[in-house]
Amino acid sequence: MVGNKIVIFFAVSSSVSGLLVPLNDPEAVLIAMLAKAFGIPLIESRQPHGASLDQEPEIVKKIQAAGWKRVRIVEMPGLKTEATLRRRGTEVEVIDHHAYGNLDRSRHAKTRKSLPSSLEQFLTRFRITDARLCARGFDPKFVRGIGIMDRGFVWALQEEGYSASDIREVLRYRDQLMRPYTDPREETKERGAADRAWKQRKMWKGFLVVTTGSVYGIRWRISERIASHLKHPVPLMLWAPKRGVIYVQESAFSERLFQKFGGFTFGTKRNWGYKNEPGKRRITLKDVKQMITLL
Repeated sequence: MVGNKIVIFFAVSSSVSGLLVPLNDPEAVLIAMLAKAFGIPLIESRQPHGASLDQEPEIVKKIQAAGWKRVRIVEMPGLKTEATLRRRGTEVEVIDHHAYGNLDRSRHAKTRKSLPSSLEQFLTRFRITDARLCARGFDPKFVRGIGIMDRGFVWALQEEGYSASDIREVLRYRDQLMRPYTDPREETKERGAADRAWKQRKMWKGFLVVTTGSVYGIRWRISERIASHLKHPVPLMLWAPKRGVIYVQESAFSERLFQKFGGFTFGTKRNWGYKNEPGKRRITLKDVKQMITLL
């Protein structure tokens, strides 16, 4: 599988439903692994973070060629393509827990309650119990730990009763899941960029402010350092101008920033991010600081 090519795995050729997953983070990779283990027909996408159904080449044709009457789509919003699928008779179910601009998929449509992580939703929808996980050779504690961590990082694991050693094992499992998709040389550069940015961190109005001149995504690495060095949630601003991305984590201001600037939420409403792209308003660290000062 190379670039944005898609591989379709068929466990049962006559199946009337299937799953679409972008392999761009540990949660999604694990969902794909579980789908294969439990015989769930699967289409894998190699789109990076920010994956969109509307950007998958000929995805409607592929889904219809598979004969699926229902497709469950994991964290790949694409209203245009979703509408096309429905018009052509395919039922679309969304597995997601994020908000994207005006599209809020972080809450239940009727109750408006915050949704669990996509992995937790997947386990529920496919009735995958701990006993069934064990029967396929998976450790339920670490499988569920990946889902818990996706919605609330290490702090959510602590709230769910995971010990310090359990958390270390979940973090190791996370790295193990991503290893087949990670170039060791690139990972070394990423860690180096995170180390440099961490050393230059500053404080501003109770926020840990980290700026990186690297093109590598280091948000996860910085979060790891907060967990290992500070051992408690700390409001964070992470500004990566070369990537055009800014994040605010563990802050009550995050939802207000989302309402003001758009962008996306992740984990919980206390986490916000914005990707500067052509045609969009440019948001910088200065803009975020000014807005927080006014709030």
